[in-house]
Amino acid sequence: MKNLPTADRFSSKIIKDLSRNRKKMIRLECSNKPFTHLIDPLLARDKQLSEMLVECLIHELDLNIKEKEE
Repeated sequence: MKNLPTADRFSSKIIKDLSRNRKKMIRLECSNKPFTHLIDPLLARDKQLSEMLVECLIHELDLNIKEKEE
């Protein structure tokens, strides 16, 4: 995994999605209508992408980390 160019790594794609999602949340929170029914799906997606990024980085960097189960 370390031999892939940075742009081709799955973690880079997740970071781009995460950034896009957070920009949407910021625009929504700064708008005149920051309703929770609009923000909640973005928060759920943010959590999902964040967890995916951690898992992906653990794999890409060959770290021997066991994640705690909730």
